[in-house]
Amino acid sequence: MDFIKSYKGPLVFGLAVIIIVAGLAAYSPEKTEEKPTLKIGYLPITHSMLPVVAHAQGKFTRVNVEMVKFGSWTEMAEALKAGKIDGGGSILNTLAIKLVEQDVPLRSVLMAVRDGSVLIVKNDIKDVKELKNKTIAIPSKFSPHYILLHRYLADNGLEVGKDVKTIELAPPDMVSALASGSIDGYIVAEPFGAKAEDMKVGRVLVLSKDIDIPGSTSNECVIAIRSEFIEKYPDAVQDFVDQLILAGIYVHKNPQEAANLTVPYYGQKPEVIVRAINDPPGRTVYLDLYPRENEYEAFQNYMLEIGLIKKGINITEFVDERFAANTYKNIGK
Repeated sequence: MDFIKSYKGPLVFGLAVIIIVAGLAAYSPEKTEEKPTLKIGYLPITHSMLPVVAHAQGKFTRVNVEMVKFGSWTEMAEALKAGKIDGGGSILNTLAIKLVEQDVPLRSVLMAVRDGSVLIVKNDIKDVKELKNKTIAIPSKFSPHYILLHRYLADNGLEVGKDVKTIELAPPDMVSALASGSIDGYIVAEPFGAKAEDMKVGRVLVLSKDIDIPGSTSNECVIAIRSEFIEKYPDAVQDFVDQLILAGIYVHKNPQEAANLTVPYYGQKPEVIVRAINDPPGRTVYLDLYPRENEYEAFQNYMLEIGLIKKGINITEFVDERFAANTYKNIGK
């Protein structure tokens, strides 16, 4: 230091230049990489709980997540088609497959949830056989709920369209429709099952976890992102997937706290959300969200079998498992 203090020549000048240049480089617009904004569509259902909880906690560090609320799956699908949002967090697996079949560039990077759907009926309906000649609301014909209903009725000797009528309703409208008597029941994602129970206007006939689709472990909703965003911002997508998987662990360890975080997004009482998760145990599961191709194939095969889609899609190209693989490897799961 004495040498530097006593020498006032080129060395000091050179050091000054290096410091200034380094400072300019650090603040140069060309060197500054702003975090990309990921616009994520969601419905006020517990299948979207992971991005909601992670967003509420402010957990994302390498991506700005903008949550965009929709009232129906049709609205979200149109926004995805038009590129107004970058992804669905969550989106019906069946709807995502249908959109890709229509050349919408989507990839699924994660499962959104395991189970978490319910068939709610009027309080006086006690058995599946009593659904004959009744009207059941579904979110969409291109929904896993339609597939679950189709399977459940078939397993019990009933046929959708012949023995049981279906109509399409947006999930937020289903509870009031049941309460008014305009429908006899509905199958939908939570918390609209738990809400009907809370209001005492309906009862659970069956949970999705108790309906078997061969080869599939209740992969009703997925996290799907437009391909161009994934290709341009893989680091941002990795951060997004990391935080969703960690949010799933948090929800199961802290269901009440997680439910409290959802109030501004869902507008439901926290106790309704807690019931939707844990009553009975395993009603909704946010663990083991790895996107396995064989499960997507099983759902697609059932869609083909009952005529919901004509040709299907390349599941290997649709499922992008690398982000989930990285996360689970890093957290030791």
